[in-house]
Amino acid sequence: MFSCPKKLSLKNTILLMSSTLLIVFSLFLNNPLTVYAKDECKDISDIKKQRECYEKKEEETRKKLESTKSKINETLSTINQLSSQLSVTQSQLNNVQNDIDETQKELEEINQNLEDRNQKLSEKISFRNNLLRNYSKKNILSDLELFFTQNKSNLTGFQLASFIYAFNKATSEETLSIIGALNSEIRQFEENKKESENLKSELERAQANLISVRNDLAVKKVSEEEEKKELEEKEEGYQKELAELQSKILALKYSEFGGTVGDYESPSYKVPNPDFKPAFAAYSFGAWTHYNGMSQYGAKARADSGQDYKKIIKFYYGESVEKKDKFPKEICVEGENNMSFQKYLYGIAEMPSSWNKEALKAQAIAARSYAYRRTKNGGCICTTQACQVFSSSKSKNPPSAWKEAVDSTENMIIGGDTSKSGYGWYSSTTGGYIKSIGRWDKPDGGKWPNDAYEKKAKSPIFYVAWYTEGISSNSNKCGLSHPWLKEKEMADILNAYVVYTKGSKNEKSHITPLSKCWGGDPYSHDKMAKKAAEYLGGEPYKSVSYEGRKINDSGYTYEITFKTNRGTVDFVGPTFKDVFNLRAPGYIAIRSRLFEFKTK
Repeated sequence: MFSCPKKLSLKNTILLMSSTLLIVFSLFLNNPLTVYAKDECKDISDIKKQRECYEKKEEETRKKLESTKSKINETLSTINQLSSQLSVTQSQLNNVQNDIDETQKELEEINQNLEDRNQKLSEKISFRNNLLRNYSKKNILSDLELFFTQNKSNLTGFQLASFIYAFNKATSEETLSIIGALNSEIRQFEENKKESENLKSELERAQANLISVRNDLAVKKVSEEEEKKELEEKEEGYQKELAELQSKILALKYSEFGGTVGDYESPSYKVPNPDFKPAFAAYSFGAWTHYNGMSQYGAKARADSGQDYKKIIKFYYGESVEKKDKFPKEICVEGENNMSFQKYLYGIAEMPSSWNKEALKAQAIAARSYAYRRTKNGGCICTTQACQVFSSSKSKNPPSAWKEAVDSTENMIIGGDTSKSGYGWYSSTTGGYIKSIGRWDKPDGGKWPNDAYEKKAKSPIFYVAWYTEGISSNSNKCGLSHPWLKEKEMADILNAYVVYTKGSKNEKSHITPLSKCWGGDPYSHDKMAKKAAEYLGGEPYKSVSYEGRKINDSGYTYEITFKTNRGTVDFVGPTFKDVFNLRAPGYIAIRSRLFEFKTK
């Protein structure tokens, strides 16, 4: 049978638990996590510090994401508890209702018995009362009794009187006994009825209390579900922010030293050999470039092959050189105030002065055009690679070859629309494809990459397997001595590709290098393989050999093919590049949209 005190105790316990949870979550809601915070890193001019700023933000965002996930799990646990309590409460309500129904049946039986006993009691009382009235009216035989005596009996008058007395006495006593028994039954039924009615009232009150508890739990469950939804929205926001930060970090990590030649001849670069086999290395055609405008090494090779500066400009920009009337005499240079445009150009440190004079002239026109575009609407131009590298000392004492290139092209700029994408832009090495004009940088009839002008000019970054932080071989290597990957590491990247393209946002966030130079929470090789196996519906990638790549007419590797234990598999080039850069150890990276693999 249901016991009210226990149920009321349960209710108090549930209410206390729910109140505690509400207090916890109210504290959480009063201190909400901030998603999409202001990007204070973007205005940092030092690229290395900017990258460190983004890495710090990434770590903070990751911690917020993990905290939000923990809160979601807590909320889900609370919802499950409330759901369980709701289930128990409904079961209890059903039991109480069954008890109420049974008690109601008992009351109906009691009432029926009471009605029956009251009817019989009424009949006995009436009989008794009639008998008593007869005795009170006379002490002699009635006419019927006399008739009976005279006609049916041989008794004397005394004997007859004694018999009648005895008969009436027995009848009266029997009647009184029956009346007493009926009264006793009626009292018992009335007591049972009162007890049942009290029990029914108690059960109905308990039922009302349980319904109240159930309603409270249902309200709290709805509240927790709404809280869970808000937390999931926060989680989605942090996942998006984390992805954006990872993208910014990757972009900055592999562009710290810029993409122009500078005022020096870059040393030749040789990729170290691996000390194991099989070995895999990702080779990039060029690096750190926007793929727009003039290739400086390409301009050198073209000049060396006999092309003049006009032809060079025409190829890279699709426009002719024009001499602009009323060209500004001065330019605002950060840290230098206003200065002569020519003197500013004397200080441009973007190409070695020892190069072919036609290449130098093309560089002077490109630099002048770029500066003109940057300052024609007012404002100053910066002196770093964020704009153009400017050397104050070179401006004061320019090399003769460079000074001659600037003077001989005075007031000359690239024709056409100055707002056009790629106007005045240039870079050290594009990898052989110029996006702004949609053409390969090679002689007519030549083949890329063997006939590429940048290869002819011996660009040190035309074809490189990168594993250093910067262009210099002396820059940070994160403890690595070469860019080669073991077969297990290559298979791990293929498994990471599966998780990246088919996994959840949370799983993608664990695709980071197993390296001390990176933060984050990377999956181990085994865990990455296990995750990939779940999506592949079988074993993960284990054995790998490189088959080849396909490059399209838009100048990027659109497909990369490997032979694996799961057969020959084609991977989408741009996506593979992103996954490789996210997962490869240290600073091993594909730094160009044009890339391929070599094996040893």
